[in-house]
Amino acid sequence: MEHKYESDLTKKEKRQMEIEKLKSMNFPEKLDYIWTYYKLWFAVALGVVALIYLGFTMYQGMQRNELVSVAILGANMDADQIETLRDDVKDWMGAEGKNDVVTINANLSADNEESNSKIALTTLIGAQSVDVLICTQEIYEDYAEQDGFISGSLVFANTGFIKETFGLNYDEVYVAILVNAPHSDGAERFVEYLTENADQEPTETEN
Repeated sequence: MEHKYESDLTKKEKRQMEIEKLKSMNFPEKLDYIWTYYKLWFAVALGVVALIYLGFTMYQGMQRNELVSVAILGANMDADQIETLRDDVKDWMGAEGKNDVVTINANLSADNEESNSKIALTTLIGAQSVDVLICTQEIYEDYAEQDGFISGSLVFANTGFIKETFGLNYDEVYVAILVNAPHSDGAERFVEYLTENADQEPTETEN
């Protein structure tokens, strides 16, 4: 029988030869063989998947219409309560678009000495990812001293609607709009939402 060089083989014969090689190997040898000869194709496949994911993420970001982003410090809210608040705020604003989004960040500590939470909050504010801050008097005063809020910030009594909605353990709840709020209209509407639903009229701070 005439010997054929690998370069002379048809595609079908080459595939059959690859199969025979793999059959003769144990499992570790098969892994090593596949990685050695096909790692370039794996890299290409991963690159394609990464590009598709990046494109999809960018498309979603372009379609997203964020109405307001709220950071609530010291909140005791589970996922269902956060989702309910998002839906209530959207309904109150009359937002019916499928891409309309209300962001609620309720996993930050109200302890001004808690360094990780403080760094996280400072990062969010610096990145202009927060419109409305709900916090204690101490934290409010820290940022107010840096001219971090617009004038007319409000103080709510932690009773009724405010207590049930946020589950806060401090008595006076400061609600302030950041000076660099990217969604200032939505921020004002959110404060109106709180004012309308609160059981007591809030007092205005002196800036």
